[in-house]
Amino acid sequence: MTAEHRIQAPLPVGDAYITDEARSAVIERQWHRCAGCNAPLTAGSTHFDLRKPIICGGAPVAGNLEALCPFCHRNFMRRIRGRIAGSASHRNK
Repeated sequence: MTAEHRIQAPLPVGDAYITDEARSAVIERQWHRCAGCNAPLTAGSTHFDLRKPIICGGAPVAGNLEALCPFCHRNFMRRIRGRIAGSASHRNK
């Protein structure tokens, strides 16, 4: 683990917290690259998300975690919000 990826406290992801060990495992698994665009990840701007969010049936487990750059994280959140909004509009019909 490099010093630039060392974070002291658990980070929240939804209602769960990611431990330092889980963050390190995700970063190593992805070779310190963004899961979306393969850009190098930096300590100050790495976002951790669940590939399949809990609200969409995903589980808060290490295998469901991914590290993203800010651009990919923003796009991922837009897609999830759109999916949730789309399913809500189908229920209202």
